[in-house]
Amino acid sequence: MAPDWTTLRIFLAALELGSLTGAAARCGIAVSAAARRIQDLEAAHGVQLLARSARGVRPTAAGEVLAAHARALLAMEQRLGDDLRAMAAGEIGRVRLDATASVIVGHPLPERLGVLRARYPGIAVDLNEVTSAAALRNVGEGRADLGFITTAKVVPPEIEVRDWREDRLLAVAPAAWRDRLPERLPFAALIEEPLVGLVAGGALAALLDEAAERLGRALRYRFTTASPDAAVRLVAGGHGITVMPDGVMRVYADHLGLVGIPLDEPWAHRTIRLVSRPGPELPAAARRLLGVLLERDDAAG
Repeated sequence: MAPDWTTLRIFLAALELGSLTGAAARCGIAVSAAARRIQDLEAAHGVQLLARSARGVRPTAAGEVLAAHARALLAMEQRLGDDLRAMAAGEIGRVRLDATASVIVGHPLPERLGVLRARYPGIAVDLNEVTSAAALRNVGEGRADLGFITTAKVVPPEIEVRDWREDRLLAVAPAAWRDRLPERLPFAALIEEPLVGLVAGGALAALLDEAAERLGRALRYRFTTASPDAAVRLVAGGHGITVMPDGVMRVYADHLGLVGIPLDEPWAHRTIRLVSRPGPELPAAARRLLGVLLERDDAAG
């Protein structure tokens, strides 16, 4: 027979007050019921837990052992209750967040996560760098709670979507090329230049491929790379022009000697969208993160 929480509380109260009568009153139970609980526990384990006398009760050696464990168990139960209440309130928990590299590098996502950590230190965020297509799929299939997408693809109706930020696509070239390039660069002119591109699969690569198809052209890259870091290094070396969002370009511009020229196309203005599982399906911690992400930057505090 394992002692239950009520019996443990009665036992500890009896030790503190030196009386089963006082313990029963504190715990809101009849004295006879309180005494029976202790007697049943003693019988089940074959030990005497309380030494009884006219002056009250005191613990035996076995009672001292039970008291030590009882205090630890009740403290653990209190922490468990506190944690469950905090989880219900969204103050602790784990959130799965998917984002594209351009959102992580070129937008204030790291700062937003810093606000969350300061405000809710008990919430852990699993941040995964994925493509827009993967973020949308993961949220739809329940493998992520929230996700950022840069694609204009239609979002399924069962997924909630909110506009988050905007960016502009730039043709990024060596600063030395600035004089021979226009202030704004049409895509038809861009594809005549030597190009440095990213491997297929991301929203940006798909967007450029679709734009080329509308012109009846196919993009020809001098180099293709797997990361923006590699692409801008090749551009800085004079090997060609790459396309990237303005926020990402700012990270590299000064120390690599690059210049960003706006693409003169309506599709070069992109809306970053925040997608999520429906509100009732979101864990409380994910709702906390969603609220922080949707705050204005000047209201972060």
